[in-house]
Amino acid sequence: MIILNKDRKFPDNMVNAHTLLLKAKRGEKGNSKSTRYAVPAFNVTTFQGINAVIKACELLGSSGLLAFSNSALKHIGDGDQTFALELLSGYIEKKAHRTSVKIATHLDHGDYITEPGRKVLQSSIRYLTSVMADNSTDHINKRAMPLKDNIDLTREVVNMAHPLGLSVEGELGVLAGEEDEDTKSEFSTYTNADELEQFLNETGVLMLAPTIGTMHGPNKGKPGQKVKLNIALAHELLGLANKINDELVFVAHGASTLYPNIVEYAVDKLKMLKNTNGVITKWQEFVGTDWDQIESLIEAGFCKINTDTENRQTFLSALLGAITGNGAKIDIRYYDNISTDALTQSYIQKLIMSGNYGVWHEPKINVEKFKFNLNQGVGEVIHAAS
Repeated sequence: MIILNKDRKFPDNMVNAHTLLLKAKRGEKGNSKSTRYAVPAFNVTTFQGINAVIKACELLGSSGLLAFSNSALKHIGDGDQTFALELLSGYIEKKAHRTSVKIATHLDHGDYITEPGRKVLQSSIRYLTSVMADNSTDHINKRAMPLKDNIDLTREVVNMAHPLGLSVEGELGVLAGEEDEDTKSEFSTYTNADELEQFLNETGVLMLAPTIGTMHGPNKGKPGQKVKLNIALAHELLGLANKINDELVFVAHGASTLYPNIVEYAVDKLKMLKNTNGVITKWQEFVGTDWDQIESLIEAGFCKINTDTENRQTFLSALLGAITGNGAKIDIRYYDNISTDALTQSYIQKLIMSGNYGVWHEPKINVEKFKFNLNQGVGEVIHAAS
């Protein structure tokens, strides 16, 4: 088993994801320990999104985790994912140098199964501080990848990444739903507790995404019905993992918890436009995972909470508000600032919910007074919480 190189020095204020997650699992904030918390992994697709995450983390003294999917890399690099990684790494390094918190960068749902997947993962090891090696699903045959293949492929990635100081996240089980065109599955399987010890021991991963009932995308269930996660299985898996290595950390994928106030805001703005009845219905039928379920995972020991859908919805809601409120304004910066402000609020909200604040310095706002409000700019909201 290849041990993670903990002596690797990344650029100023940058670390691997495992460093941040282990602090969260142990409840470490500053020089003291409190209750465990979680680090939201924010999937970002634009440079404005990066700015918003780092600003939110700086305001709260939070650990920052920026995640990039294959689709995001294609978008940023105009189809060239390696070029995107080169652009992103340089930009984030400069932003991190100017902050007072710690930042990790992570490849989300990388795979070592396909030739394109291998190329992206190898490039990510060069440019990021953490990678996911999701070899859990045989998408061609629509079945779970045989355990031996998942182990062998994931171990290859660990053998490349750990000596360079990059942490590796593996996945055991199959997560249903659609995150984007590159991350989707029509079926799901729970993580098999009997396979867990073998997977962890033979791959050497320190970060694991088990499947316990979460789903990708904005439709995690039927409207009016509460999503139920298998919390008992989560506790069982974590108990087994801790006996193997208490530095192992668990990750919740498909953990978006939609904001009712954002849905209401979007529906209100859509009613001002024509021919939007079908769109309004879709907004009203979005179903996320209730936060009490995610809190139960954090209490059990999950310390990386992937979040994306609610942030996308917040961005779109703010844009709808800008268009319906001042749609004749010919200034791209106006719309950019409004949507980026909204993202910043969304990130602040999720960091507070996860307990990820006061880690690297005391929050610069009163977290108890913070009120997520798209009718106000982020400056007004921050001032009100000061």
